[in-house]
Amino acid sequence: MKSYSAFCLAVILSGIAAFSGCATDLIGEKADLSKVETPTGIAIHPNGRYAYVTGSNFNLDYRATDGGAIYVVDLEKNVVVKEASKRIGSFATNIVLSEDGKHGYTVTRDDDALVWFEISEDGSRIFCPEADEDSESLLDCRVILDDDPTHIAITRSYREKVYVDDNGVEYRVKVEFDLLMIAQLRNAGVAAVTVRQDQNGKMVFSHKSASFVYSAAEVLWAGGERFIVTGRAASNLLVISPALNSDGEVLGLYAKQGIVVPNGNNVYQGRGMTLDPAGNNMYLLNQYPNSLLKFDVTGLAYDDSASDRALMTSMLTLPYDMLKLAWIGGNDDGYLYLTSVVQDSIYIVDPRQMEIKKVLEVGDGPYDLVARDNDLFVVNFLDQNISKFDVSDPLNPVHIMDFLGDTSSTPEKTE
Repeated sequence: MKSYSAFCLAVILSGIAAFSGCATDLIGEKADLSKVETPTGIAIHPNGRYAYVTGSNFNLDYRATDGGAIYVVDLEKNVVVKEASKRIGSFATNIVLSEDGKHGYTVTRDDDALVWFEISEDGSRIFCPEADEDSESLLDCRVILDDDPTHIAITRSYREKVYVDDNGVEYRVKVEFDLLMIAQLRNAGVAAVTVRQDQNGKMVFSHKSASFVYSAAEVLWAGGERFIVTGRAASNLLVISPALNSDGEVLGLYAKQGIVVPNGNNVYQGRGMTLDPAGNNMYLLNQYPNSLLKFDVTGLAYDDSASDRALMTSMLTLPYDMLKLAWIGGNDDGYLYLTSVVQDSIYIVDPRQMEIKKVLEVGDGPYDLVARDNDLFVVNFLDQNISKFDVSDPLNPVHIMDFLGDTSSTPEKTE
């Protein structure tokens, strides 16, 4: 492994929640936008050409205030589009895109912020509409939250407002918005955020936080306006929804359901979560003890008339702690891919038999991963690059290339 601050590297490998302990406002350089560094999250534009990668500044090579970055990577040219990449605060986690691919969101733990940005139609540029056109920063596009935001999930939703015209005829207007749920590592916090555009195209944010899951670590969209939240020292999983008014403003949060996570120590340390494509089973990585847990979630209520039941049906003991996971392939023939930062590997698991079928060597410190069609992209935290695999046969992935994420000159702007 490459040599980093011993303390900060120990934090990421052991899962200790101490990012903010590294986060003093140091005198130093701004983030270098010409190469991918300390990546922790990745999202792919709908056209498949551009990747958006969060650089966390985890080892504080740069100053904390704007030492993180969102890198725009041209996957055809294998370069970072330096002129399109932007600086953000430190300790960014995952990154998500809106359903239409026009906006993106991440959270930065150093400044307790939700960071948002607009995306050009072809995906080649990201920018903050609140800043100058040539700004290299997204710091003007932040919503300050509280309590260490550490993971974000997204869906699209709406409300209908009822009006009556001058003739007494009733009509409805749909208010659409992005709905975000954010896990917050401190004070058991979870935040719901809605994002919509007003009639002038200006972004309007509404958010509320509440305490639910101790050391909330990750959140998973579970259909409708329901999100499953796990924690690093929790006793169960909670299904949480926002209370919204007709304008899409957040009034509060509520939890109608809890899913028991059996553990002899009364608490478990939840990590990555995912659903199968049919939404019938949910899979949870559990660190200490290291295991993959399978839950039947067909009984989760998507409306008040459904059953509230959900239960664990199977457990696979893992040889090492795993960090993230993704479902690759179809519902009946797909496999789970689990990243092991310690072993520099991806474990391929049969979700039906709950068996490890293969171990795939990747780069140094595989962290987040995302699939698009038959392509899988993995960000390697310590190699500071992106690996691409062909997963058309999910049990036999083929390594295609590594995106080194470095360019000595700015490529021509893509129109």
